[in-house]
Amino acid sequence: MNPTVDGPASVSTGRQFWGSGRWAAERMLEALAAGRELSPAVLRTNASLGINDWKAYDTAIVQAAALRIRAVQDLITAGLVTPLANAMGTTVLEYQTLSDMDPAIVSMDGMARSENDRPDFGSAGLPLPITHKDFFINIRTLSASRKRGEGLDVTMARVAGRKVGEEIERQLIIGGKTFAGLPIYGYTTHPNRNTGSFGTNGNWVQAAKTGADILADVFTMVAALEADKYFGPYVLYVSRNAASKLEGDYSTNRSGTIRSRLLETAYLSDVRYLDLLPNNTVILIQLTEDVVTLVNGEQPQTVQWDVNGGFGVNMKAFAIQIPLVRADAAGNSGIYHMS
Repeated sequence: MNPTVDGPASVSTGRQFWGSGRWAAERMLEALAAGRELSPAVLRTNASLGINDWKAYDTAIVQAAALRIRAVQDLITAGLVTPLANAMGTTVLEYQTLSDMDPAIVSMDGMARSENDRPDFGSAGLPLPITHKDFFINIRTLSASRKRGEGLDVTMARVAGRKVGEEIERQLIIGGKTFAGLPIYGYTTHPNRNTGSFGTNGNWVQAAKTGADILADVFTMVAALEADKYFGPYVLYVSRNAASKLEGDYSTNRSGTIRSRLLETAYLSDVRYLDLLPNNTVILIQLTEDVVTLVNGEQPQTVQWDVNGGFGVNMKAFAIQIPLVRADAAGNSGIYHMS
């Protein structure tokens, strides 16, 4: 097999894995020992799958993941992505928080001395775990489909990709695990986020809740973010169970839906419904880099290893994409969480 035409070169036989088959991790160890950048590409063996098979699986993984990652996709669309080189060899991202400085002064001659200060820096760390889902291919089924000239069945890849995408979206919304004492915070779990309860007539699905009540809740959230010096524009994320309420009429005296009325204000750039946002939850957020970014180490993709003497192929859909939700050194946040 020509690696320049058919894809990565086949991985030579390594140590036994789960009692049979070949495991490409030895190539990872070889790269580490040689000082080369670690890459999941060395985990791709062509003993079972060719370049067209890899394309089919990777396309299915990315398409499936994109179905349920609306909040993550908003970050990508807004350019709020931090590329991370050598993500396989990096387990913690260290970053700094920054405080504000004192105001400038005004004088006629410029001789007066202003307060000589400097921003305060704080250090923090973000763990960089791998989000992954395994699935399995029977080699005889794969061979039979090729013999009949049929396309590769990518159903399992689509499901695995969806599971990976949903977990990344879930981490952005409600946070993830804690590794070595370092947490992954989401929109609804960051300790410095602004929080509050719904105002008059309760949450947004209540029958008594009017369009004016909902608008008042939004103004409450905006005021809190402006007090923290985040002036928008904002995106309003709403739990799926409140979608029908916002798509209903604003009032009997005014045409248009509640959602359209909210978008008439100068504060909001969009109102979006999130499947994975807990019921009766609303998030107002300023989508800028000082509030949130997606650390992108590895795009959704697949790796393989043979098992049971080569009669089976284990596949792993995975990505290294972790949300970094943050506040400044003074604890100011561009997020308001109402529930």
